[in-house]
Amino acid sequence: MTQQSAIEAALGPLADNLVKCVESYAFGAATLRAMEAGTAGDPPPEFSRRLAAVLAAIAAGADALPQARKQQASVIQSDLWQLLYKVRESAELAYARELDLVELDRRILFLLHNIGPMVPAEISAAVGVDKAQVSRSVKRLLDIRMVERDQLRAPLRLTRKGREHSERLLRLAELRNRELTFDIGDAELEAFFAGIEKLLDQAVVLYEQERKLGQGSNGGGETPQFPRPGAPVESESRSGERIVLDRSRIISPLMTLSSYFSRSGSLAFKRLTGLSNFEAWVLNEIGRASPIEWNDLVERLDRDHSQAGRTVNALVERGIIERHGGPGRRHGSFSPTAEGQRLFDIIQEASRQRSTYLMSPLSPAEREAFLATFDKIRRNAIVQLERERAFEELGHR
Repeated sequence: MTQQSAIEAALGPLADNLVKCVESYAFGAATLRAMEAGTAGDPPPEFSRRLAAVLAAIAAGADALPQARKQQASVIQSDLWQLLYKVRESAELAYARELDLVELDRRILFLLHNIGPMVPAEISAAVGVDKAQVSRSVKRLLDIRMVERDQLRAPLRLTRKGREHSERLLRLAELRNRELTFDIGDAELEAFFAGIEKLLDQAVVLYEQERKLGQGSNGGGETPQFPRPGAPVESESRSGERIVLDRSRIISPLMTLSSYFSRSGSLAFKRLTGLSNFEAWVLNEIGRASPIEWNDLVERLDRDHSQAGRTVNALVERGIIERHGGPGRRHGSFSPTAEGQRLFDIIQEASRQRSTYLMSPLSPAEREAFLATFDKIRRNAIVQLERERAFEELGHR
């Protein structure tokens, strides 16, 4: 394997950027030497030796990267999904006792309360949800007189009723936020928010790129060219809508980050494998622990048995996974077929490349601190969900 191919294998989408950086350095140094000597032509042997040494050092250091990339893929995708699933489940239990609104309705009320009047396009960008879903939620809130606007395209604002209800819900949201940020100091929290904003810039770029690939504007499914890590990226979604992060609660920006990253992942996995986002997740969990028992799989997915069962049955029927042991999904174990293994390998590599790119703006120290804070939030979310489940059980006795 050549030095350059070793770098590309280890760094994935970052490799092209790194090689171009070295090439630019080489071109600049060679030009300068030629100007100083009053000659033109190839760079001198001394420079070529130094450049080869740089590439060799990069290739040698790349050997330690694959495991780190695997860890990034796991934390950013699977762990973030599971954290938000726990938070959403506990939120539905808690908020239902106050006011029966769906999650997106609540998020819009909170945005309008904390940020002020916004048009639907700004709301869509801020929450990371497509405009059609936002429009349906806005219609519900208009119908129950929670929000109002002067004309069709005018900014939405809270009515008196909407403000009263949002303030009531926000008191509960603040309590839940204090629980989720237990043992996290102000400075640590501020650094975590800053990290989320950097990751969100990357997630938006990934989403825009996948949308263009889906439209066939990048050569019909060719490997995408990732922008230079650290390059300034405006916090804008498609059509240039600004993304306004609600920093009043820790979970809101995490939901926005997850929305953009999941939407780009859904498009990427569909393009590469023909699987939906959840189908890719199910196959990924089966492939990582093959053969896996049914109860272990459901626990890893953190979903109810019926949703997991429908997806597993569909993958079995399509010849992507196979069941071993007794009849019925609750018996025996599951593993990928030959075709499933091929798709699993594609998902793993795509996940590593996407997560490497997503995390690239964070320095090693920033990354370590970010993941440490994330682990605290995840721990607190588990405690919060168990408490809400206990309250719900007591309420039905």
